[in-house]
Amino acid sequence: MSVAVLFALLGLVVFAAASSDLTEAAVRAIWRRSDPRALVIAFAMMTTGLCFLALRWRAMMTERDGVAVLPLTGLLVVGTLLNYALPGPVGEFAAAALAGRRFGIRPEMAFAAGIHARFIGLALAGACSAVLFATTDMPVPDGIHGWIGVATLAIGGGAVALGVLSAYPAVLREGSARTIGRIPPLRGLHASVERLAASLQAVGRLGPRRYAWGALWAICGHSAVVGGIAVAAVGLGAHPDPAGLAFTYTVSTAGAIVLFAFPGSQLGWDAMFASLLVATAGLSLPDALAITLLVRVHQLFTVLLGGVVLLRAASERTDDTGALIG
Repeated sequence: MSVAVLFALLGLVVFAAASSDLTEAAVRAIWRRSDPRALVIAFAMMTTGLCFLALRWRAMMTERDGVAVLPLTGLLVVGTLLNYALPGPVGEFAAAALAGRRFGIRPEMAFAAGIHARFIGLALAGACSAVLFATTDMPVPDGIHGWIGVATLAIGGGAVALGVLSAYPAVLREGSARTIGRIPPLRGLHASVERLAASLQAVGRLGPRRYAWGALWAICGHSAVVGGIAVAAVGLGAHPDPAGLAFTYTVSTAGAIVLFAFPGSQLGWDAMFASLLVATAGLSLPDALAITLLVRVHQLFTVLLGGVVLLRAASERTDDTGALIG
């Protein structure tokens, strides 16, 4: 049994035992029927999904020469780490800056590509959840309807704003010139905003073929994670309805944009994910909580991996500085 799976199972016991709705017998039953081999495969599949997200990011870059997928995946998890701790797109800014230094590309271009790639993934998740909602008769809780509506508005509004800025970069340039451009200490930031405007325009003009590749990698990433969650469920002895499981994941993924500006709001995401597993995938509460915990353990693993990559990047920068000084 791997260390990660052992900690996941131990965490499951603690988490489940802490819930007043769960009995000791239910916790013991989950423990007895757990298959560590399936959980290892599930973790591997969900981690592979990160590589597909890096490929999605790379597909939207105007400068791709020398951009390797595995190092880019490492920078992606750094962004995940920072998004857990700080509000807004801080993680995207940091990942783009590291990509610029690592691959010798413009950070503004990397950031523009990352934002376009993220909205491709959100749009596909939202579209998939809408199709499942319209074509199946799964029992969706009433509260989820409002959540779907808010998420749809957020994704749609963000996509429209991104499209406008990409099609009309002068809006961003003029807005920056009239604000931070008039403050002498911030003129360097104004120059960066101008480069970002040009990058957004360049990414927006990549054409349908490049966007199709971005969509393909997004679909592969979503599929890897959904498949990993399904394998994890089987590894815990649960048998979720496939449509309900896909709906749970896509709604939760699309709805994450609502939580984007609120660090520490993962608890609300967990509650929504678990409740949807019960309502739409037909799982018992103990099984839904167990699967939710395993998904959270994998996300925390991603965060820890991001910390390792960030520390290594900082160490390399220190070494480079020392070499220059020497």
